[in-house]
Amino acid sequence: MKFHIIAAKDLKIILRDRNALIMMFLVPMMIISVAGMALGGQYQQNMQINVLIVDLDNDEVSRGLVEFLEEIDILNVDMESNEFAARDRVKNQEYGRLIIIPLGFTESVMTGQDTGLLIIADPTKESDNTVLEKIVEGYASRISTNVVVVKTASAYGIPVHTEEQILEIIDTAGQFVHPPPVDVTIENTASNLVEFSPFTQYVPGFAVMFLMFTTVQMGSISLIKEQEAGTLRRLITAPISKAEIIGGKIASTFIRGFVQLTVLIYFGHVAFDLDLGSDILALFVLIAAVTLASTGLGVLVAVLVKTVDQADSISLFLVMIMSAIGGSWWPLSVEPQFMQNMAHFTITAWAMDGFYDLLYFDLGLAGILEEVKWLVLMMIIFFGIAIRRFKFE
Repeated sequence: MKFHIIAAKDLKIILRDRNALIMMFLVPMMIISVAGMALGGQYQQNMQINVLIVDLDNDEVSRGLVEFLEEIDILNVDMESNEFAARDRVKNQEYGRLIIIPLGFTESVMTGQDTGLLIIADPTKESDNTVLEKIVEGYASRISTNVVVVKTASAYGIPVHTEEQILEIIDTAGQFVHPPPVDVTIENTASNLVEFSPFTQYVPGFAVMFLMFTTVQMGSISLIKEQEAGTLRRLITAPISKAEIIGGKIASTFIRGFVQLTVLIYFGHVAFDLDLGSDILALFVLIAAVTLASTGLGVLVAVLVKTVDQADSISLFLVMIMSAIGGSWWPLSVEPQFMQNMAHFTITAWAMDGFYDLLYFDLGLAGILEEVKWLVLMMIIFFGIAIRRFKFE
């Protein structure tokens, strides 16, 4: 395959273009810095969420959940001993959200029995509810590991009767699971918290927007220019297949975008102490999925338009619209529900969901599989349509 020759040629051209490099790296870094420092205080102030908790269990795991929630900066946690009084306080709109931990919750977790948490929320406060649900789901997914371990042990005939036996099984399973379940779910959940920062929103938000300027706008314009100049037509006469030519063009755009997004996220980490989460592999998987989807959209724009001006204006419109409703400029959760539903037809929304899951909720690879699935599906659709309609003249 000779597509790497085409890709290398395009990358060399970009590396010699100082203006392009400034737009890819320096400009987004400046905008991220200004937005984060200028709006960060207001953003943090508006993210305080009041939560009422009824702990009917009052045992090890339930107390661990309460401590977990109390450690989170954006949550103001209050306790209520009476479930009926708590429901009345929510009904009277004194609190917008109530978490009820059922009696026997700890015992169910430690013995591998099915259990659950009840969240009662004011439906008019959709953005706060979404954030709280995500936090609780993250904790629940961790303690569910204990249930799986105990059930698996029982299924294979391993006697599980005492707490000591349960802890021994979990400790053994922890040798093959990172991080170990007990450390994460009961004893050390607070140590896994990611401190909230406005840059958790602005770094990935503007990074994704500028990524799409590179892959969608610059990518589509580059293809149109080469079609108009006859470069693609001349390449056909060379000893290289059409698939290799297209592959080289796609590869060069993907590499540019992947490097750009990686550098901007790392810039946020170095300059503003942005937490990258505990699973760096998952971060690279998400970056690759976002870049592939946006690269596919750029190729699709190139085959659907006829001139550079059309590619420029249409791609600019797409990038700005997706950035606005998809969560690049503000959290997606602050938008009305119908706009959130619309947003998930865009690359940006799935990208931002994934970055929040990794950089704030620290859910790891398992936590972003849904986002990666939809981004890959978008990539397949975009490339599938584009390659069918691609013309070399």
